[in-house]
Amino acid sequence: MQHSEADQTLAVERYLLGDMTASEVEQFEEHLFLCPECAESVKSGTVFIKSVRAVFVEPTGQVPQGATRQAIPQKRAAWWKAWWAPSFAPACAALALAFVVGYQQLVVIRGMRTQLAEVTGPQPLASFTLHSVSRGAAPSIAVPVDAHFFELHFDVAVESASGYSCALLDGTGAVKFTQHLSQPRPEAGGALNLLIARSGLPAGDYTLVVSIASPHPAEISRYPFKVKYP
Repeated sequence: MQHSEADQTLAVERYLLGDMTASEVEQFEEHLFLCPECAESVKSGTVFIKSVRAVFVEPTGQVPQGATRQAIPQKRAAWWKAWWAPSFAPACAALALAFVVGYQQLVVIRGMRTQLAEVTGPQPLASFTLHSVSRGAAPSIAVPVDAHFFELHFDVAVESASGYSCALLDGTGAVKFTQHLSQPRPEAGGALNLLIARSGLPAGDYTLVVSIASPHPAEISRYPFKVKYP
């Protein structure tokens, strides 16, 4: 069993819940000897389960010798009121803490690891060329479904030793973000590239405004474009 297969099949969770066949248990336990990450997840999950069980273990009450029963039974209090009793407060706190720790180990952290692996792993980079306002209509950018990032490629006709200030405006003219870019290398031919996260830019109309950074800031070009997602 490979680690990717263990992640996709939720092997750790199924192993802890006893939801595996005998052959699956054998394969997964062999995998644990070679995968520290899965081994740590199983260890954390086991601790969580033991903590939850310990909360509900209560010693069996015994009636003192010589004690007499009341002739008239008392009315039993509502079950939910017991949770507010001072004697039960530590158990409630322990249960809540165990639940939070276990949830973070089994769900949150595993989800973050999966997302990090997807973002940092090799992936194709979609690149789009922008043109200034004077060179035609705004291009439409169709970002692929599996792209976490995409690249904007544009030329600058004015040299600036201090670099360039780029501001991205949405359709209402509000600034989405600003970014400083260094002067293009000679072999780049005056071209600049800007990497943008797909999650940070919803579909819509945008304008990239490029200015000289210093000593005298001045706008040199605007690049309108439209973002579309399949």
